[in-house]
Amino acid sequence: MTVESVLRAAPAASGPGAVRQGRAVTVPISALDVSCPLRSGGQNPEHVRTLAMLDASLLPPILVHHPTMRVLDGAHRVQAELLRGGTHIRVEFFEGTEEECFVLAVRSNVGHGLPLPLADRKAAAARILRAYPQWSDRSIGEVSGLSPKTVGAVRRRSAEENPRLNDGGGRLGRDGRTYPTSVAEGRLHAVKLIGERPHASLREIASRAGISLGTAQDVRKRLKNGQDPVPGARGGVRRVVDSGDVEPCADTGKRGTGPEIPHPTWPERLRPLKQDPALRSTDMGRALLRLLSSHEIPMAHWQSLVDGVPPHRAAAVADMADQCARIWQEFAREMAGRASEG
Repeated sequence: MTVESVLRAAPAASGPGAVRQGRAVTVPISALDVSCPLRSGGQNPEHVRTLAMLDASLLPPILVHHPTMRVLDGAHRVQAELLRGGTHIRVEFFEGTEEECFVLAVRSNVGHGLPLPLADRKAAAARILRAYPQWSDRSIGEVSGLSPKTVGAVRRRSAEENPRLNDGGGRLGRDGRTYPTSVAEGRLHAVKLIGERPHASLREIASRAGISLGTAQDVRKRLKNGQDPVPGARGGVRRVVDSGDVEPCADTGKRGTGPEIPHPTWPERLRPLKQDPALRSTDMGRALLRLLSSHEIPMAHWQSLVDGVPPHRAAAVADMADQCARIWQEFAREMAGRASEG
């Protein structure tokens, strides 16, 4: 089961006090089970008193596992209602397994209300890892409110007791796709795909290799420049042979059998354009230079840009980037045509 399928069953609120999208019913508090709190330190009395002073109608319904009547999210709201003298509370029910309930409980308690302490979030991540070892560090981090790096550390510690938590079978992302356990593995897979299908789009290479679009672009550029597709790898540069495998070359700065043709960097190519009075003296020329300068970003920083986009906006950003690429390609064709006329 993917992260998305678990969370889709009971989507988290969009913010503090937001009401979940679902059918709420009113049930007696006496019918609820609040014996399995996520918080190792128990409930926070001050937070309970704060909630008790609020209008109960402004608070979202609590989340309850229907078969067991166990409260998954909202134990503080239950106590606040009791403090107000209430006997009933609004509830949304969830049908699911024990582990699915735990994932939803963690996600809900991380997403709003009183945040889970760091120690409890790490403990939650460790339990989710035991239940879903194939989930990626990023997916588990989104559920537990931890960074992928922290989840990776939890996985490594847990793997000392259970090696399957750190196997090489890949990681399942929230989108249901399996991704390589290391970027190097994904890069080498991309090399093979580029060798087999040299005209495939970067989007296709990235999707099939399980890497980001920026990483696929970096791999293709490195191959073009005769560099190793894995940054910092030893043993010389590599080249794609007819079979699609990766073949190491000698540390001679050559690609294939011929000498490597040096490729000027982006700043080196942009510098004479910036210095050309014909471009600098017109509004349109200066606008063009600003657009070109906006791409003057070291390749290593592209991955940081990719990582900075939240998953729920990745598709929209990808579509816009793809549209920008098409516009630039059309512009390039126009410029190539003008160059041939000259």
